Amino acid sequence: MNRRAQILLNLERRLSAPAETLMDTLDVGAKTIANEIHGLNESFAGAATIRLDQGRYRLWVLDRDRYTRIRAELVHGTRSLNDPDTRIGYILNRLVRAGGPVTTEDLAREMSIGRSTAIVDLAKLRDQAEAYGISILGRPHAGIELNADEFALRLFLLDHHFQAVYSGYPVDDELAQPLDAAVAEFNLSVQAAGESRRWYTVLLDRVLLGHGLTGLTSDYEKVRELPAYDFGKRVADAVAARLQLPLDPAEAVFLALPIAGMHTPGDDSRLEHFPPAEETRALVHQILDEIASEMDVHIPPTAMLKEFVHHVTFMVNRLRFRVQLPTSWDFEAGFPGLNSTAAADLRTAYPVAHRMAAIAARLIEREVGVRVAEEELGFIATYFQVFLEERRTSTAPTHRVAVVTRVGRVSARLVQLQLEKIMAKGTQYTLLSLDETTPEILDAHDLVVATTTEPLTTSAALIRLAEVFDRNELLGHINRLRYDRQADMPLGAGARSLVVSMLDQQRFMTLDPNLDYRGNLEAMIDRLVRLGLLTEEFRARLAEREERATMALDPYVAFPHATLPVGAKKVVFAMGVIPRSVGEDGLRVIFLMGIPEKADYDDTILVDIYDEIIRLASDRAGLDRISRLTTYEQFFFHVVNNPEYLKEG
Repeated sequence: MNRRAQILLNLERRLSAPAETLMDTLDVGAKTIANEIHGLNESFAGAATIRLDQGRYRLWVLDRDRYTRIRAELVHGTRSLNDPDTRIGYILNRLVRAGGPVTTEDLAREMSIGRSTAIVDLAKLRDQAEAYGISILGRPHAGIELNADEFALRLFLLDHHFQAVYSGYPVDDELAQPLDAAVAEFNLSVQAAGESRRWYTVLLDRVLLGHGLTGLTSDYEKVRELPAYDFGKRVADAVAARLQLPLDPAEAVFLALPIAGMHTPGDDSRLEHFPPAEETRALVHQILDEIASEMDVHIPPTAMLKEFVHHVTFMVNRLRFRVQLPTSWDFEAGFPGLNSTAAADLRTAYPVAHRMAAIAARLIEREVGVRVAEEELGFIATYFQVFLEERRTSTAPTHRVAVVTRVGRVSARLVQLQLEKIMAKGTQYTLLSLDETTPEILDAHDLVVATTTEPLTTSAALIRLAEVFDRNELLGHINRLRYDRQADMPLGAGARSLVVSMLDQQRFMTLDPNLDYRGNLEAMIDRLVRLGLLTEEFRARLAEREERATMALDPYVAFPHATLPVGAKKVVFAMGVIPRSVGEDGLRVIFLMGIPEKADYDDTILVDIYDEIIRLASDRAGLDRISRLTTYEQFFFHVVNNPEYLKEG
């Protein structure tokens, strides 16, 4: 922003200012200030004047309408008006500050654009404002003006056009002090302080223009019960004293809102002033119970869970009170938000966590009565992904690996050094030559890595490698090693997919398109019972689970799963495809899974299977092709040829 605009904005805020203050603010000398003020007086040409009075520069406005137009040109003229969003912000700023109707001819002339372009921009502004209950009255030729509830207008400015209206808006040290003091007292983060500063700037501007809040709807009375209200009231009382203007109690509520809905700080000390309500703690436990019931994935209490309770608290406040986090990095706001594109990326990167977030959102909407936006869904998914990763890390087993070579320790040591680059710290290695191996020695290990082709007798997982091998390929097998004793999955079989590894020709089935979901599911269970893999008790358990929660991931894919009878140690997994033509409605794939009792297996296998199935389900065209496959071999190579079904790492 140019110096003249900065001088003008400073004088508007301060009402008067000594030359020294303007010199310090702009870091220039007295002569430069005098020259810039002379230029300002020429620009205003009688609509306003700035004079030195008793050592202070003062601004007098003689013609409010002309002053508003000229001011807008000075303040916003340095910005590029080739951008439609900038022009729309300019129009809004003019309407907000105008003392009467504004014509489109005036707007077009000020922005150096055609009148038709101004009319198009105005139409876009009308569409944006309509969602806030704001209307633009009048006719373009005769003049237009805003018709807006004050609170709605403030939200509209904050959500969409803060930069256009308030970029460079000066808040001098005296007026900044009440906010800065409260920020320090409540130990707010940089992000929360930046957001509160935006709201505070809007409040100052509107109050000084004579547009204070005079009341809010009854829904906002609940804000007075929140810890954030103490912050808002402290700032409102202090700034009222500084301005020597009475402020309606609604202004304290307004200043509390960005704190009530702030981004959750990561520092526990910053959360002490904002304890969550017991009802929020209960809501979070409901969410975890719902996820456990529907997905059979259990999230244990962790330190992160405490932060998640706070996150839900702030999020519910945002949704209840229409507080939006900024959607991009903004110097004025001080922190980045999560826009819809980023939220979609999270859905792709973390499909299981996103499904958990969808369950949480559904429950919040039911219990609290607020709709969870897509951006908020992304934040929830991020927390759940952290929970899942923490769980995976905390339950990761320490593997015992035997490295078998034909002769000598040097070759075995070379393999070990390469394995150490991809296996977890703490892995224990035993280096053996071929003549040192016995079934008893090998059975004491979780994995046997052999660089020899001679037969080895062992119950441990066995992978044969050359002394130099594909580390990325091996990593996929190593990641599944934790499931080796839970499911029949031959390591080193060339399939990185967990789903593919758990299937074979017997457990891949072609189902009847004329049967409904229940009929085809019963057919799958019948076959697995005949194979001796499932029992009638499992059938009953699955039916009971389906009464509690749907097993359909969407209209095309179902993932029914339930616990196996007591004593079962291995996961049972099967897949059924239902032939469908392209565009035909109906279920296409059923994945059926039996899992041991919770104490007997690592449920991260369920999370990983969910991950692959959800990725597969997101490929609608691929599902059509899968539904028409007839053999396990065809499915094997379909997955091999579509690596996007597999998560990285």
